Amino acid sequence: MLDFSDAPYQFFPAKPNRFMMALGKFANRRFILKGKNHRITQFDLCGEIEKVRALHKSGAQLVIVANHPTHSDPQVMTEVHRRLGIKSCFMAAYDVFLRGKFSGWVMQNIGCFSIDREGSDRKAMAEAARILKAGEFALTIFPEGNVYLANDKVTPFLDGASFLALKAQKDIGDDRPIYVVPMAFKYSHLTDVRSKIGAQLDDVAIGLGTNFDHDAEPVSELKRIGREVLIKNLKQRGCIDPEDIAAEKPMSELLVSGAEKILSGLESKIDLPDGAGNDPTTRIRKIRSAIHNVLTDDDLENDHRVATSWADEAILAFRILQYATPYALEKPTVDRIAETVERVREDLTSKWQAPTGPRHVEVQVREPILLADILNAHPKLRNAVTELTGRMESEIQAGLDEANAGLETPGSELF
Repeated sequence: MLDFSDAPYQFFPAKPNRFMMALGKFANRRFILKGKNHRITQFDLCGEIEKVRALHKSGAQLVIVANHPTHSDPQVMTEVHRRLGIKSCFMAAYDVFLRGKFSGWVMQNIGCFSIDREGSDRKAMAEAARILKAGEFALTIFPEGNVYLANDKVTPFLDGASFLALKAQKDIGDDRPIYVVPMAFKYSHLTDVRSKIGAQLDDVAIGLGTNFDHDAEPVSELKRIGREVLIKNLKQRGCIDPEDIAAEKPMSELLVSGAEKILSGLESKIDLPDGAGNDPTTRIRKIRSAIHNVLTDDDLENDHRVATSWADEAILAFRILQYATPYALEKPTVDRIAETVERVREDLTSKWQAPTGPRHVEVQVREPILLADILNAHPKLRNAVTELTGRMESEIQAGLDEANAGLETPGSELF
């Protein structure tokens, strides 16, 4: 399912170099975005552009947050920074820095610093706070924490981005305002990639020892092959009963049952009320919030290791439920089917998959959120964090809905 790094954690601080940041933006715009790994050939930036530029020029500190639907999001965000004239540091997964000494050096010099997404990373939180308090650079975070390959739906945000931004505003006081700027990234294919999707399903089917029937209804074949991939993964993780497989229960029942086992187990371990029968997304949000409270509590340091494993389980439950919900089936556009096939391929191979074809991206810059207003309305930091996280999620989802409403690309057509 999700790929977690097994490499020992190392912290890499940001070492922003203005020349390297400018060079990185130039190379990204001229070569990387259009290259085979991203294939972004059309780029639209819209929304509250001038308002954000004005805030930046006034000296206000900015925390930029966005959804994380694809592996191209950091490159798209780099181009957003260039167009807005903003220099920003990035919070990035630590395993990215371990891919090579040179690439790690480049990452640090263009303003990136590492975070252990699977545990309590005080060094990363301290680095983020230092950047915000210094005020020389903006801070960019993807609060979903992972790439979920479901571009039309915002997944539950981790609380960390809200927590560190609000805490920094509290520490700084009224001398310098901090604004959170939500941005919605919407990607769509610019060509008809149906035949390529069929070829990808051929490869997936062969890897499972079966065949993709090109004469059958494609969405039904996707469901069948996806079922095989998921059963394989769920069996490996002990999240599915062999009796249920033998009984040929519907895939949605198998997935919901597997996720329910994980969520009930977590609620019991964390001493949360049993949420059986409640909305799974709400349950996951409460579980992740409780885990965050443990991981950020110095008095509970002995529990941090086990809380890290709980965080992994919560993400796994969410990923399972993504398959149980009719994301592709409720609106089987070329884009949604392509995303689902990409996710199936990643779950089968545990490897990043390149885009299927050239893409358009629209970035919706939403209304900046003044953190002082949130803190004034919610003096308790925990309540303020909950409010801000919800605001960020809803603003970005609204941006996605707005982008989709005006979308006319081959990728937006029904499969």
